[in-house]
Amino acid sequence: MRTPRTTPRRLAVLLALAAALAVPALSGCSGAAGDTGSVGARELRGGSLAKDFDLDGAEFTVGSKEFTEQKILGKIMIYALRAAGARTADQTGLNGSAIVRGALKSGDVDMYWEYSGTGWTQFLGHDRPVQGSKRQYEATAREDAEKHGIEWLGPARFGNQYAIARAGDADGPVGEVEKLSDLKRLGEEHPDELTLCGASEFLDREIRALQKTYGVSFPSPQVYQNALALNYVNVAKGSPCRLAEVFTTDARLESLDLKVLTDDKGHFTTELAALTLREDTLRKHPELRELAERLGRELTKETVIDLNAMVDLDGRTPDEAALRFLRENGFIAKG
Repeated sequence: MRTPRTTPRRLAVLLALAAALAVPALSGCSGAAGDTGSVGARELRGGSLAKDFDLDGAEFTVGSKEFTEQKILGKIMIYALRAAGARTADQTGLNGSAIVRGALKSGDVDMYWEYSGTGWTQFLGHDRPVQGSKRQYEATAREDAEKHGIEWLGPARFGNQYAIARAGDADGPVGEVEKLSDLKRLGEEHPDELTLCGASEFLDREIRALQKTYGVSFPSPQVYQNALALNYVNVAKGSPCRLAEVFTTDARLESLDLKVLTDDKGHFTTELAALTLREDTLRKHPELRELAERLGRELTKETVIDLNAMVDLDGRTPDEAALRFLRENGFIAKG
């Protein structure tokens, strides 16, 4: 029987993550913006956003999904809008794509950052992605506007997409798996090793299609549903899963020495992020298009990984990560 491993090199990171996960989560809805107490009006109004945009008198409710990257993007939008003079309400941290999308359509939130592949498959109902990240974004934006009156602004310069990872130094047959097409052979020759950790949204919407694409079948008792953050910890120590769902912009991939398997059949959609909002909101405030494009130009993959690391590895808050991004790019004053 294989013994789950935890190498000394990763022990410190694992302990830090375990401690963070043990802290009770705060409510995703943190109330009106400004509750961090760490930034004043002078700082927010001292950069390029206040100089170039005038949203005085406007009011917006900003949403996001529940994971780190989404919370940071939501906070960036909240502070950016406030810098331009708007009043904001905070509805970041909503649980899952369907919830936040429903809130956008109903008017409970006015905007949130979404990924173009998610829009294409989940909200527009397509089975296969469009090849090429820019083409995927353009197709999603065009069809969502036509069918649902949802506008996509930006996009950002990074795409976040699903992937499957194993421990970088995994022992035994799992250590020989380099690409997703290797999973079929692993399941045939070593079925006990075919164990997978995944968060609920991934298991609901992705695992069936993934198995079909690669001709592999994860036995139900060997699929473990847990919070996204636990995927990284569990696969790093090899228990209870040898494989896990991950996000490609998560800083824990490097810190925990995880190996992302090559998607050699191009299954996962390339998902550029963009600000989504209803067409009536954009019609009333057309300057939001330029505001989203400016933010999006600075949101590179490297930048987003660093911001995610601030929260997931260094213990900072999404508010702090968002404010650092805005300061470093001159959107608000240095403080």
